[in-house]
Amino acid sequence: MTVIAAAQHRDQTNLTEDFAHALAAHLNRLRAESHPHDPPVDPANVWGQMQHLPPALELDFWTVEETGQIVAHARTQLFNTGDNQHLVELELLVSPAARGRGLGRTLLGHVAQAMQVRGRTLLITQTNDRVPAGDTFAARFGFQPGLRHHVNRLLLSDIPDGLLEAWTTRPDDGYTLEVWVDGVPDADLDAYAELLNVMNSAPRDDLNVEDHRTTPEEVRSMERLARAGGRQTLTAVIRAPDGTLAGLTDLSWRPAQPGIVAQGNTGVRPEHRGRGLGGWLKAANIREVQRLNPAATEIRTQNADSNGPMLKINAALGFRPFMASTVWQGAVNAVLESLERRLA
Repeated sequence: MTVIAAAQHRDQTNLTEDFAHALAAHLNRLRAESHPHDPPVDPANVWGQMQHLPPALELDFWTVEETGQIVAHARTQLFNTGDNQHLVELELLVSPAARGRGLGRTLLGHVAQAMQVRGRTLLITQTNDRVPAGDTFAARFGFQPGLRHHVNRLLLSDIPDGLLEAWTTRPDDGYTLEVWVDGVPDADLDAYAELLNVMNSAPRDDLNVEDHRTTPEEVRSMERLARAGGRQTLTAVIRAPDGTLAGLTDLSWRPAQPGIVAQGNTGVRPEHRGRGLGGWLKAANIREVQRLNPAATEIRTQNADSNGPMLKINAALGFRPFMASTVWQGAVNAVLESLERRLA
């Protein structure tokens, strides 16, 4: 009979620097499987973020620890204000050497029971094709695929000659572009928070997720979290002829690990689409990254497979598929029923 170690629970009130270091070591063992060529997770960045969590965020960890190491963990995060009060984001990962012992099932049981008590009804989690065991686990325990997407990668050396210059050469049509480094100016904070709501038009396919209305306080919380995690951010915005914000895109990277740049949001208000603003935004921000971070070698972004317009822009820039992913959703009651059936 296999003996399963008891799971330990921590919430955001009792996280420690020692735990951050243990978690980073665990994540690095996992990344050797899924991202073997990437730089390791820096425990200082993990600890920095743990100390600067947004006030509205509830963060919980359940871990299985053996011989002083974390061998499996589940992390949940939910916001206790705003939209999507039915929703919980879940990360559940078991080290390769510890699989097949029921650790994932044990952790999922703790998560589902705790979230049911809090009144949450839906778990959202993500898997990728680098670790096929994730898909098998999700399907086995009551999750359904809700959105398929890819991490797409652009090697900066692959950008077609002259493309960035062509996309940033504009007619005199009244639109202007600005680039902000490491944060939104105070004067534009409210307008930028409102502009971010354009991201609700991105495809969600079958996910049972509501629109999210971004607040200025949330923008500032996310900026603090990025800085605490060692990230430098670069945001490009376009102003319409009347001075209102019409579109945005953002990039970030860690100066200590400058090679890989992360592409975040890109969006243009519907009434301003069809003018090439999306390409202008992305090309301008890439040029600025090349100026500020000459050690950058690639940009990675995550796109729904159903997001045709964005995929068209990215393909023209030179983005290519890097990793396939699936976002799964599982009703908490259905997950608990699946767990009970397998224990019967």
